[in-house]
Amino acid sequence: MTTRVTTAGFTRNAIRFSNLHNATLFQAQKEISSGVKFHAASESPLEFRQVRSLKTEYVKLQADKQSIQIATSTLNTSVSHLQDASDLVTYAKTLVQKGIQSLDPDESESLATEIEALLEQAKSISTTKFNGNYLFGGTRSDQPPYEFSSPTFEDGLPISTYTGSNQRSQTHIGESISIDTLYSGKEIFGASGRQSTILVGYSGAKHGGGTDTLIGRSTLQVRHTATSYLGASGVATGVSSPGGDTVIGNLGAHELTIEDTSGTGAFGTVSLNGGDPVSFTSADTDLRVEGPGGQAVYVNTTSISAGFSGQVNLQASGTLSVDNGATTVPISFTGQQVITDSTTGRYTTIDTTNIQYAGDDHLEFPGTSDLFQILSATADDLRNQRDISASEASEALNRRWTELDLAASQIFEAMGQQSTSLSTMQSIEIRVEDLMLSTETSISEVQGTDFPDAVIRMQNSQALLQYTYAVTANISSLGLLEFLR
Repeated sequence: MTTRVTTAGFTRNAIRFSNLHNATLFQAQKEISSGVKFHAASESPLEFRQVRSLKTEYVKLQADKQSIQIATSTLNTSVSHLQDASDLVTYAKTLVQKGIQSLDPDESESLATEIEALLEQAKSISTTKFNGNYLFGGTRSDQPPYEFSSPTFEDGLPISTYTGSNQRSQTHIGESISIDTLYSGKEIFGASGRQSTILVGYSGAKHGGGTDTLIGRSTLQVRHTATSYLGASGVATGVSSPGGDTVIGNLGAHELTIEDTSGTGAFGTVSLNGGDPVSFTSADTDLRVEGPGGQAVYVNTTSISAGFSGQVNLQASGTLSVDNGATTVPISFTGQQVITDSTTGRYTTIDTTNIQYAGDDHLEFPGTSDLFQILSATADDLRNQRDISASEASEALNRRWTELDLAASQIFEAMGQQSTSLSTMQSIEIRVEDLMLSTETSISEVQGTDFPDAVIRMQNSQALLQYTYAVTANISSLGLLEFLR
């Protein structure tokens, strides 16, 4: 069969080839102008999938870099504030050293005022907020980590309540790296850890050993309740004895010496524990007798036995309190007597075996105070608010210096850990940036236009298109005879 070539056939072929070359030319021009080989999955399914995977990885790397930058800013701010806290504590230690050497009350008062200013700075640092989060609240960074209030009792320390979390907040980088960013204020400014209880005073009480639960410092109030005299001397307790006697103890701890110089009990002398004799008469119902150490008893000498001269054993009972007298317990004169603060439920163990005098003893519980309480206690001791002797005040300030040194160590430790984290994140950021560059390069290699190839394809398409147009024009211009031939 003979196939006849018609004009319609030429026309259809011309249109088809023109469209084909135009499409190839357009694609090459688009690649050159946009810089990418394809825009849709239909253009290159396999390469499109590969590019999407690379772009997803790039987005993850961008998120990691942003996390690193936020964490770095947070830690840089935190380290800066910790450095301020460290400088603050160092300066406080210097002031304490001056206070130990100071003999001028005005200078001590000035030093105490400076310490109180440092205390306010420390409070401000502990509640620092950055980027919407409290730096030292741990995972509970949306609220102030500390609440400060006045002490329960006059000689107590300020109450600083940590309301943050004990767990550090972390920034996650990638799938396997976590960096601590928001630290717990308790580990930085909190107590360093309980040490042996210290008791300062003259009552004869000692610490009874064991683990106490009272914190900071407290006053052990030793109070006299009743005195009784043994034997047939006829001496009795005076009117003011219950609240005025300052001697406490079992038999043998104290004694009176009575000399009836009248022979009838009408008058004579009485002394306490070998102290200066005090004259008495049978009319004395409330005679104060002082011992060599200032201890005193009030006696009634209206019934002194005629002719009595000698020693009289006495026994005096008392009570103990660590909550400013809110509750008291009788002295048991045992090696381990537990005294409880009714307000907090915390307790201390006291050796009451050798208690001999009434008065106020001072308890300290080293390692249980946070930085704020240590600074407050330091100011109090510079003013000697407990009214202890000069040597005891000096020893107390030495203990405050040691506590401040421990507090500084905690701050240094946190600052060192954060500095290490900053160094680690710097290395990670460099690595992430390298990966981002590598991913960008891979995307460019897969999706980027191969310009030499695209230019050649564009030129070939243009040449073929022109050739198609030329052939079509020649064919369209054939005469009847040429066509029939």
